[in-house]
Amino acid sequence: MTKKLTVRLFGAFVAQYGDAVLTFGKHANSKFGQLFQILMTRPGENFSKRAIIDRIYEMGEVEDPNASFNNTMFRLRKYLESSPLPPGKYLVIEDGAIRFEGPVEVESDAWSFEQTSDAFLEETDTARKLELSETACRLYQGDLLPQLSNELWVIEKNQQYQKKYFQMLRFLLEHLKDAGDYVSIAYFSRRAIEIEPIGEWLSWQIDSLVAQGRLQDASQVYMAAVERMGAMGDSAPKGMLEQLQEIGRRIQASGGARERITMFLQEEKLPQGAYFCSLPGFVEQYQILKRIERRQAIPFVLLLCTIQNADGHPVDSQKKSEKQGKKLQEAFRTNLRAGDVYVKYNANQYLLLCVGAEVENVPEIASRIDVDFRKRSYGHYMIHYRLLENVSVL
Repeated sequence: MTKKLTVRLFGAFVAQYGDAVLTFGKHANSKFGQLFQILMTRPGENFSKRAIIDRIYEMGEVEDPNASFNNTMFRLRKYLESSPLPPGKYLVIEDGAIRFEGPVEVESDAWSFEQTSDAFLEETDTARKLELSETACRLYQGDLLPQLSNELWVIEKNQQYQKKYFQMLRFLLEHLKDAGDYVSIAYFSRRAIEIEPIGEWLSWQIDSLVAQGRLQDASQVYMAAVERMGAMGDSAPKGMLEQLQEIGRRIQASGGARERITMFLQEEKLPQGAYFCSLPGFVEQYQILKRIERRQAIPFVLLLCTIQNADGHPVDSQKKSEKQGKKLQEAFRTNLRAGDVYVKYNANQYLLLCVGAEVENVPEIASRIDVDFRKRSYGHYMIHYRLLENVSVL
């Protein structure tokens, strides 16, 4: 069996000749490592030498880009000579163009994906387009060279690849839905969620699980999305909350046997103290209370709790905010009732809904929590409370 050079660029960088790995070691992200990776996006094809120089050297990074590139070429050629590859020139320069060419067959996932996507766009036969879209979606294993995600040329290539991937994925999912193949829809949409956690792929994934009667799995996917959105706080994309609420309603409306519904609604363990809720769930509880309040006057207070340092200034780092936020949640669970609800709004702020409490109860509630929290933070942090009234947007 003839050996070939197999290069993976999506999701990670791996180059292998037969069973031997081209490690590149600490040089995988170096300039000569990047030169190899650029050439592997289209092995055997010509690249403009000038274009590659512009890609791997930022403006003003080197005094003589051409000389630096020649040195990079020399280093890559020396590495390839010492690699498991058979002897060969490999780096060919002609008329201002450079290409990778040698006595080995090269298989690159990025190049295969690009060729397949081009064939998909040109194909007119639906069955063949379906085959090509599935092949391309299997080839796409994530972002190109994630270890180089800050490099401009990688960012540009990723945008191009992702646009093609999503276009073919939409085509594939629509046809799988027409065929009633919800198992395949769940597979391909799950992989897309790993790339774009919040978006249309979430709906595809959950709807496919519901269609299979896998309500528990659908609920887990939904809750994972809710947690991701909670971690984003007020930086979450516009419309994300509405999307999750709609998905949650579809899960609830899917129905089922009485036993399954009951099991779906049950909590695994009765929580101590206040209940931690997702932001969509918190909004719905608030809105339900507002509806009830109009008819039966059930009292409640809505508080915005902001973590501050001992000087009354906002916490100055994400890491500190996360650490102190956990302590605040413990204070909520210890000092509030099981009927009270709280949610993380952003890194420094939490919303607290105290059902049955009146405005005059706020100082006592705030004092209990603040004293407990100060003890947990050794007096280095405090909580600033604000009573929210006439809240129209959460």
